[in-house]
Amino acid sequence: MRQTIFESADVSVVKVPGHREDVVFVTFESFNPNHKPDRAGFGEGFFRSRGFTAYHVLPSANVWYHYPEMKEALARLRADLPAGARVVTYGMSMGGYAAYRFSDWVGADVVIAFSPQYSIDPWRVWWWERRWGSEGKSFIWDRQPPRWEAVKYVFYDPLNQDRRHVRRLRREAPLELVRAYFSGHATITFVQECGMLEAAVIGIAEDRFDARDFERQLWRQRTASATYHKMRRRKKTGIFRRLRYICIERFLARRLGVAEGSDPAGLLPGQGPV
Repeated sequence: MRQTIFESADVSVVKVPGHREDVVFVTFESFNPNHKPDRAGFGEGFFRSRGFTAYHVLPSANVWYHYPEMKEALARLRADLPAGARVVTYGMSMGGYAAYRFSDWVGADVVIAFSPQYSIDPWRVWWWERRWGSEGKSFIWDRQPPRWEAVKYVFYDPLNQDRRHVRRLRREAPLELVRAYFSGHATITFVQECGMLEAAVIGIAEDRFDARDFERQLWRQRTASATYHKMRRRKKTGIFRRLRYICIERFLARRLGVAEGSDPAGLLPGQGPV
């Protein structure tokens, strides 16, 4: 049964208890045109069906969680956490931004962020990021540092604009990068289509996740993803663009997974194609 931990006009925190309290998830909703009060939280069905206790943070608008009461809401959430639980924040894009930015306030042990954005403030990213906007004008938590002690897993596509966000996030804190090539911004959809989302999320939560091995498996499974085929079609426009990405993919096919313990693709943020 759902329990309301905090509720205001702008944000609510809903708890869905499970029989497992050794690992607890705190999820943040992505950009969503539907703000019905009774909507499910991010990943709610997934965690309920697997018996995990989860807390879902639900905003009233797509303002990237820049509400004055966020600190109070997450303090109430933290006070309700089971003693000794391994706390995992989880989100995608806008939700990934929040999972990273608010990890300290909930005492997270782990952050799982798919395609997180570094900032939505146009003064900080105006010259290179024009894909997203906010329904509000407040950016009060935009410089909120993540919990330093938390292990921060970031899934992203180095061939996508998100690499610029990741490059800046790495200046703030150490990150465990998981590269999902040719996924675009839709990393979580890509991983799910490859049949590997559960292995990633539960593996990280239970501290048995190998990022490099996961990247190799994901690369082998990429052709099962409709997102992959969509991105490849996009990158075939123009002869030079087509040639460029044919070369990149062949390079990745030769290199990915060969050099154990190294950057398997040689495309860390700042080193990859622009």
